[in-house]
Amino acid sequence: MSRMLPRKRQTLDYTLWQKVSGEAALVSAEQAKYLADRDRGTSSSGSYFFQKGGRDRSSSDKTKVIDFVSLSSRFDNWFDRVRLDRDGLLEEIQNQASEIVGGQTYFEGIGEQWLEIEWGTLGRVIGAAVANIGSSEVRGWNIKGRDAKMSLGFWGDLDRDFPRLNDGLGIPQSKWEDLARFYRERKFDPNSEILRAFAHRPSSPFWQVGDDNGLTYYPNPLALKHRKRFQELYGSKDPQTEDVKRLGKAHGKLTLELINQAMVYLSRGNCAKFAIRIHGVCAIHVMRTVVTQQKIGLHLISNLAIRKETRRVGAQNVPDIAYHLDTGFRLAKVLEILQRSKLIDWYTIEKDVVDKALDTLL
Repeated sequence: MSRMLPRKRQTLDYTLWQKVSGEAALVSAEQAKYLADRDRGTSSSGSYFFQKGGRDRSSSDKTKVIDFVSLSSRFDNWFDRVRLDRDGLLEEIQNQASEIVGGQTYFEGIGEQWLEIEWGTLGRVIGAAVANIGSSEVRGWNIKGRDAKMSLGFWGDLDRDFPRLNDGLGIPQSKWEDLARFYRERKFDPNSEILRAFAHRPSSPFWQVGDDNGLTYYPNPLALKHRKRFQELYGSKDPQTEDVKRLGKAHGKLTLELINQAMVYLSRGNCAKFAIRIHGVCAIHVMRTVVTQQKIGLHLISNLAIRKETRRVGAQNVPDIAYHLDTGFRLAKVLEILQRSKLIDWYTIEKDVVDKALDTLL
């Protein structure tokens, strides 16, 4: 398989979409499921459907088409608001965050970090969720979103060991060091998550505050609120007492449902509520382990988002995405999960139209 856009000319993605988007047709849910059920490629780069030569439009229509995907247009409200009314949006977010228990301590001095979505972390969250859903729907899918399951267990342990965290109280340094030592022995260092706070505190799990009595470690109030929503949603699906093993099997669908709830606020124009919820989704995720699911999230979702945010790229061709990912999952299934979760828009364009556009560009 070769690329549609040469390796050194990937920035033509914006121009290519501009030239062909007028001929784009959305892939229906039924078409997406058809592809997901029949994509037998052993890896994304070997996908049966996503090659430079295109695929049949359907079983009854042999017209060759090329697939394109983009971050869902539902995110456009966020990008537009940040671009057109940064100051107003920042004030709204800060006002809402200040009303959250523990927020005044945790979020003091954050400033414009509120207006930055941590796409890398959000991509990992989505990647873990997609991996979890795929493992329950596809026989032989062995990537199960283990890091998200571990994150759930970690926050559950904190609830039991420090029941007053939800009241805005922090963890004293001595107890934090005991906690860190315990988890380091289990191959996870909570201190590494403190570093995230220096880069982007709204989406970090913890923040340390020093005073005359020493250091105190505070969990992100947005993470705690997200965990509570997660538990409430899980309870509505399964009234039995929370069990990490059973919860681990359901975390993918629950996570994407909570992201969609945030997207509903965005579609209604409440960008501040959307930002607060998305930062909480990122803050709850404290583990980074499985490379394949990171490729789903980081190299697919985050890549779509960052290109759209920084260069206003619309959709990207899927054959090049498949070539770049080159990992052991069925890409059509991943796209079908993301489409039904309303996180991407999925299009097809006749190959002849794409070829003519490429001829003018290359």
